[in-house]
Amino acid sequence: MKLVVFDGDCPLCQASNAALIRLRLAREEDSRPFQSFQGELRERFLDAGIHNEMAFLDPASGEIRTGPAGILWLLHETWIAPLARLLDRPLFHGALDRLYHLVAFNRRILTPPRTNIACACDPDPRPGYQVALIVLLLAFALGMTALFGAAVAAGTGLTTPARGAFQMLVAAGSGWVLLSLAALTLPADVRLPFLGHLGMVMAAGLLVLVPSMLLSLAPPGPWLAAVFGLSVAASFTLMLRKLGRRLRYLGLSRAWLAGWTAALWVGATASVWFFYLR
Repeated sequence: MKLVVFDGDCPLCQASNAALIRLRLAREEDSRPFQSFQGELRERFLDAGIHNEMAFLDPASGEIRTGPAGILWLLHETWIAPLARLLDRPLFHGALDRLYHLVAFNRRILTPPRTNIACACDPDPRPGYQVALIVLLLAFALGMTALFGAAVAAGTGLTTPARGAFQMLVAAGSGWVLLSLAALTLPADVRLPFLGHLGMVMAAGLLVLVPSMLLSLAPPGPWLAAVFGLSVAASFTLMLRKLGRRLRYLGLSRAWLAGWTAALWVGATASVWFFYLR
């Protein structure tokens, strides 16, 4: 059985290792955090690229493989070996590598550690992968915001779903745009990570709105307005907490949290005034 070696300071890596054990693809006694190694073997893992990819060691031969190649190597010895053989073809290698590295190079953004202490396992900065994650999160945020706006319009009858989608994009998006523009003042090495963290906060907040969006499929009525209001309050509270934690991880002032709150509510208030009150 291969030895699974992962970044012990990475919540995502810890969760991935736990999933392998839970699915009986690895054994707990054959899984160790990189930080537990010393001496020559530690150096070998560093040379193999443990800071960017999980590593897999064959105790018998001493061979080390990392990333998607290492995962497939491990899976060949498990109960899903047929799937591993299917995926271990040149046709799939490129896509698997890109998908894996999109997650691996952005793991400090996807699941930031509780502290920002430098670690030998910190991934190399890869702006291309950071931009790709930001674009994906932005696309998700735009789509979900438009759907929520359409749901609110359909549930309350204030306007048509199409107009509701547009108005929600303007109301919710204006604050995020202001904060993103303010991010241009940050140091270059913090700018992209900050936008990535901002995207993760947006995604988490929008997921909270999904239950109320599903309820909008029910017959419309005044009760739906209260549901939508509670959903927005819950979403804002969650985003406030998550952004505060991520700002601490980045070492940024809480003034950014105050700025985000002000930008979001000013944008929303101005949009409500423009579309409904003027």
